[in-house]
Amino acid sequence: MNWRQLISTALIFIFMNCSYQPGEAGAAVVPVNEAQAWQTLVTLVNSYDGISFKYPGNWQHEIIPGLATILTRDGYVKLTVLAQPLDKASAEEYIFYSNRGLQEGWGGIKLQDQRQLTLKNYRAWQFDWTRQQLAPDDLNCYREYHLLDNKNKTVYTFMLKSNEANFAAATAELDDIIQSFETFPATTTRVFPAAPLQQRQVQLEGQSYSLTIPEDKTLWGILNPHKLGQMEYFTHLVPLEEQLNFKFPFLITYTSLDTRFNMEELHKIYQDKRILMVALQPWWYGQSDDTSLIELIQGQYDHIFREYARQFKSLGGPVFVRFGNEMNGDWCTWSAWYYGKDTDIYKMAWERVYQIFQAEGADNVLFVFNPHDRSYPDFKWNNHYLYYPGPETVHWIGLTGYNNGTSYPADVWRGFNQIYEPLYREYMYYYPDFPFMITEFACNEEGGDKGAWLEECFRSLAVRYPNIKIAVWFNQIDGKWLYNLDSSPRSWAAFREGLKLPPYRFEAVTQREEES
Repeated sequence: MNWRQLISTALIFIFMNCSYQPGEAGAAVVPVNEAQAWQTLVTLVNSYDGISFKYPGNWQHEIIPGLATILTRDGYVKLTVLAQPLDKASAEEYIFYSNRGLQEGWGGIKLQDQRQLTLKNYRAWQFDWTRQQLAPDDLNCYREYHLLDNKNKTVYTFMLKSNEANFAAATAELDDIIQSFETFPATTTRVFPAAPLQQRQVQLEGQSYSLTIPEDKTLWGILNPHKLGQMEYFTHLVPLEEQLNFKFPFLITYTSLDTRFNMEELHKIYQDKRILMVALQPWWYGQSDDTSLIELIQGQYDHIFREYARQFKSLGGPVFVRFGNEMNGDWCTWSAWYYGKDTDIYKMAWERVYQIFQAEGADNVLFVFNPHDRSYPDFKWNNHYLYYPGPETVHWIGLTGYNNGTSYPADVWRGFNQIYEPLYREYMYYYPDFPFMITEFACNEEGGDKGAWLEECFRSLAVRYPNIKIAVWFNQIDGKWLYNLDSSPRSWAAFREGLKLPPYRFEAVTQREEES
């Protein structure tokens, strides 16, 4: 989905003058003594974004370098401050495309107020909205300000959320914060340092099957054409493997909320000493306006995920789950774009699914956090790190970056290292404690030499990126993108030869001998 194609629709906002004043019902009021709260003011200086302001001393703050400033007070407020440069979009494009979900009412959003105003001599936009409260401590009432700085070609975004009972007090404090807001030339630049050498052996034990990846090895997997839920890998994959003289021990598939597995096929995969990864995608397949995360968080789909947990547990070996992959892409209906830019909605859904698997005793299931390498839209609120659920519920980090070639006007040919060197460096900065995998990737035939691209991939993968322990090829044609291995004789030969290299040839999956 191209966000610029939708901007004209998003600009048809009718600015209302009503003010939003939530009532007294709902969550408990957090006592606030305004004089006492503002008695101890803290001055925050963010040298990455070139901003400073004063905030109450009973709020906590976190600066994510070059990305966001986040202030919180438990049960009362969360405020996210972003400095969005206008190098890729105009102010109107940034503001109105980002907020299209407010206009559409996606995810149960109810727009209460929107207006243009002047704040501290900045041209500004204000949006107030609510949605259903999903938990007793859920902050479901929002106010958002966008301040346009023409001189610095930047929009400063203040996104506040509170609950109904505390909204008026929290927004009053937000107004005081903005009155203290100042800008200055940024003095610090975020730089992702060279990735430290991280070599690790992977050893995952299941009840019946284990997965081992030595320090100096990388496991190859594949997504081969198949019917969702049915797999049928042995019909379509084995002939391919015979031609390549290579067995792929790692297979992947996808599910939506209406997918049901043929368990006989799944058990055959493990009996054939292979491991499965499933992309659990929280939507009803094909529904472009689906916002099922709300119902998921409310427990309406618990029975579906319990069934998945029990099925995966029964396989007796490691099973990888990447829940809501590519969440930072607006083509995914679980993206924050559909939920008022609130990435906490995604985190709440992740937490619920994870806890269901834990409750079912599916300890063999490993959760893979897997953004896309490029955020769409490429705005700071949509950065992958703001979706990160945290170390307690994540086991692996997934990387996804495709060379789209030049089949479509916006496509650009990108080399393997051109994609993965900066991505690896960035992810090693944010997620250094986890093993990585390339959950899906491929190269198009159009726009360059796919064979040379593959040769670079095989030369580099295990040497330059030792923390990438698994790599999965997406072996399908996707529209005009010729990602299939046999897109040309040259590409086929390069892939077949690459698989012969020592880092990629080893026995990864073993079956335990049955106890007598």
